Amino acid sequence: MLQWVIEVQREIYLTFADRIGAFAGGGSWTALAAFLPMGIVFGAVHAMTPGHSKSVLATYLAGSSVGMARSLMASLALSFTHVSMAVS
Repeated sequence: MLQWVIEVQREIYLTFADRIGAFAGGGSWTALAAFLPMGIVFGAVHAMTPGHSKSVLATYLAGSSVGMARSLMASLALSFTHVSMAVS
């Protein structure tokens, strides 16, 4: 299963690179906008790979008495820091 997830992630990544290259060459905003929703799919597949502190966060949330709002805030903070570290 993990190998399949890695292969799907690689395929999406390579397709993104191709589309971004085409956008840089031609500047077609409509073509780029049509392809951007695939970013959600890429993020979901990427999140299934090992790491990303999912087990640490799940263990913390399962063992604590925090409410839904605080759990959501912790998840959003983890997502934000992960994405900002990857972008910078």
